[in-house]
Amino acid sequence: MYKLSGKAVEDFRGIYDYTLGKFGEEQADRYTDSLGTFLDTLSQMPEIGQDYDAIPEVKKIAFRFHTVYYVIRVDDILIARILHQLMEPRRHW
Repeated sequence: MYKLSGKAVEDFRGIYDYTLGKFGEEQADRYTDSLGTFLDTLSQMPEIGQDYDAIPEVKKIAFRFHTVYYVIRVDDILIARILHQLMEPRRHW
């Protein structure tokens, strides 16, 4: 199971809105559906991510054009941010 932080909810919405504006509803639905499926899979095996050295206990993993930053908790993972790979994460934390 995973939960989205408030910022991750904003990130997810932003990804949808950007994709909708650039590529249309079908592609926006497809991309965010596959991102949701990816997050479900990640919650089943959260150790596959790499440590994000800038912030202790945070892991990161790439998904297509984005990087997912998350924390492993006892009962779930907390998705902290979902940032485009060209974004500097420290500026958006």
